[in-house]
Amino acid sequence: MSPTRTQALRSAGLHWLTVAALVGLSALSTRSAQAQGVKVVSDSAGLRLQVDGRDLFIRGVNWDYFPVGQNYAYNFWAQPDAMISAALDREMSLLKSMGVNVIRQYAGVPPKWVKYIYEKYGIYTVLNHALGRYGVTVNG
Repeated sequence: MSPTRTQALRSAGLHWLTVAALVGLSALSTRSAQAQGVKVVSDSAGLRLQVDGRDLFIRGVNWDYFPVGQNYAYNFWAQPDAMISAALDREMSLLKSMGVNVIRQYAGVPPKWVKYIYEKYGIYTVLNHALGRYGVTVNG
């Protein structure tokens, strides 16, 4: 791959990553994100995301929950809280042990569960159904 193409892909990926991270971190709430000092730093090294003045390297996965035998119509968030917390505890502890620090979820997750995942496991949530779909790019 040519250096120009590599740089263009890196730049496009970094822009997407920046948007994804900001959306996810602000999903905790605007006030919470501001309190944490979330910002994008741009310097001679490029763009990077910082939280509380420290660079954040995103290690993320797309995450959703469907029990065996269920399909896209299953509504995990409509289940009893005890069932949701048990499933989240099982899943998020595995993700945390893998080094995941950001998950992407689809629309519909109640804010209390975004907060629960962050407070208990330190995992941020990117919450946006259309984020990165259909080859969408930032600035073009």
